[in-house]
Amino acid sequence: MTLAEALGEVDARTLLRLALVPGAVWVSSLAARRWGHAISGYLGGLPMIGGPITFYLALDYGPRFAARAATFTLAVILGQAVHLLAFSHVGRYARWPLALAAGWGSFAAVALAIVGLARAPAMAPATALVLAAAGLACAWAWLPRPRGASPPPAVARAELRLRLAAAFVLAGAILAAARAFGPVVSGVLLSVPVTGSILPPFTLALYGPDALARLARGFVVGLSGFTAFFFVVAAGLPALGIGAGFAAAIAAALAAVFAVMRLAGRGPRP
Repeated sequence: MTLAEALGEVDARTLLRLALVPGAVWVSSLAARRWGHAISGYLGGLPMIGGPITFYLALDYGPRFAARAATFTLAVILGQAVHLLAFSHVGRYARWPLALAAGWGSFAAVALAIVGLARAPAMAPATALVLAAAGLACAWAWLPRPRGASPPPAVARAELRLRLAAAFVLAGAILAAARAFGPVVSGVLLSVPVTGSILPPFTLALYGPDALARLARGFVVGLSGFTAFFFVVAAGLPALGIGAGFAAAIAAALAAVFAVMRLAGRGPRP
């Protein structure tokens, strides 16, 4: 196949899907520059990538396919929580490559275990919600706490370009693999910590463990919205339909993030 033929197969929708990931990283990076690492984590944890891609799955394959994929996306949030824990704790004593390897290894172990439950009748949206909530609760309890003030980072243009390029490559790999499999593997791939593999390494390398701690805790808050979004899609999409189902999921995500931000703001200060 020639390069022209290969490019001809890349339609506008595929390009849009690929653009979602670096778009989310771009927004999160600018938010860090303006408001600090925690706000960047809030945005990075939200379903800014998985949400639109799940919407495309519903349009292409129907609400039941998308709901089944969302169930496993929801369950694998446990893996995202373990990824954050491993990266953050290793990152306090080692450089980012080792921390990222620890995070990815932990995520892969959890994801493979959940894929092994794919045929289990107990893998319902409620079961997946329990796994996700347990993972986020453990992450919030056991993530390192920042030890001092961390001013907003000055994200340089070169750093931002590197972040976007890395995000685009990861997104292309995930979407290419997702086309070849059904809802179970697609759902797991949608929960791969893409922004969680881009923002933390840069934050640790350039701004240190305290900034990473703030970012990771911000991710947990954002992932509460991710959890609410995919639970509504998994449990309600077949009955509500695509339009009402995704509208309800977006509302649930925003409400969850607001509630968790309020609860976190009442907690003990580092």
